[in-house]
Amino acid sequence: MGPGFDTIRFSLRVSSHFLLSPSFVFESGSEVLIQYQVLISVRVFFLSSEFLKLSQHSLPSWFSDHGVELKNEEDGRVFPVRDNSSSVVDCLLNEARQRGVKLQTGKSVTSAFTSAGGKFTLKIEKRTIDYVEFIEADYLLIASGSNQQGYNLANQLGHSIIKPVPSLFTFKIDDKPLTELSGITFPKVKASLKLEPLQTNIPELTQVGPMLVTHWGLSGPVVLRLSAWGARDLFSSEYKGTLLVDFSPDVHSEDLKSLLSQHKKKKKIPKQKVVGSYPPELGLVKRFWKYLLNREGIDEDILWASISNNALMSVAALLKQCSFIVKGKGQFKDEFVTAGGVPLSEISLKTMESRIKPRLFFAGEVLNVDGVTGGFNFQFLYMGLLIISQKVYLSFSI
Repeated sequence: MGPGFDTIRFSLRVSSHFLLSPSFVFESGSEVLIQYQVLISVRVFFLSSEFLKLSQHSLPSWFSDHGVELKNEEDGRVFPVRDNSSSVVDCLLNEARQRGVKLQTGKSVTSAFTSAGGKFTLKIEKRTIDYVEFIEADYLLIASGSNQQGYNLANQLGHSIIKPVPSLFTFKIDDKPLTELSGITFPKVKASLKLEPLQTNIPELTQVGPMLVTHWGLSGPVVLRLSAWGARDLFSSEYKGTLLVDFSPDVHSEDLKSLLSQHKKKKKIPKQKVVGSYPPELGLVKRFWKYLLNREGIDEDILWASISNNALMSVAALLKQCSFIVKGKGQFKDEFVTAGGVPLSEISLKTMESRIKPRLFFAGEVLNVDGVTGGFNFQFLYMGLLIISQKVYLSFSI
């Protein structure tokens, strides 16, 4: 039989962006990268063969068995079918209660150190009153996400910390006519991020996927991926750069020009205003078509019969490469994902155990690992926890 745990003390930090997170951005150079297919048709890079032993279907199956069905978006993201992150939180809390786990809230671990016998001593404080207690533990797991408190504890126990920088954020665009289109979505665009300090192109800074116009700029999966891959470069550039967007990534530029020219020649079209008529194959909403015309300085009242071919070619060029000046991050005060944390070189990825302190374990984003949008940060966390639980269980069984 394995160990019986009476009380598990931990801090539960729930974010409204619980499953807003098809690749991981890993600290390079510490381990050999192994390419593996995970969470259904999405390529993810894992750093340890231990991860490869875990079925790509095991996590979705577990949630399905516990009443939470997951769905797979076309671009590989995974979300609850109900699009409600609280269903995941409720599922985990219910499972914990059924297994007799006691949750202590309103307390925090403010310091940790090891005693002469190798045990961990944790200082616990209440947040509302003057209260302090010390507890001992044979094993210690830090799975605190991007919370500074977790970094402090890791540092107290001898680990270094790679300075965290925001990841998975939206782009602030100083373009009032654009932000007035807030709510418009584009099912598929190709977006490339250009940053001044970078002299060479980074393949990951070009992404394809859905995009959304917000009150302050641009968001959606394609922007969040760019923010993840370019997290440190964006930090260095003070979140300033240029975003180049192709609104018709599946249509060649010459075909796009031909599409506009043919539309002009259609019956009854010549007598219509350009602002009110455009090829439906473009898949654009009328407000955005008007935005494009205004950007090119084309009179809204001009008829298709009167618009010049040069003007049409300029619109086609804008559709294929529309530039937006990135002025900063979006309005999240505390990013729900960061790049940085405990270096991977300081832990064993076969067991998730510290190489510095025996029986000290890390899981999730407290490590220098961050995933892009679609649930992959949680996949990494859950698999790490499974590896740790197996390690601890076996140590008690010996």
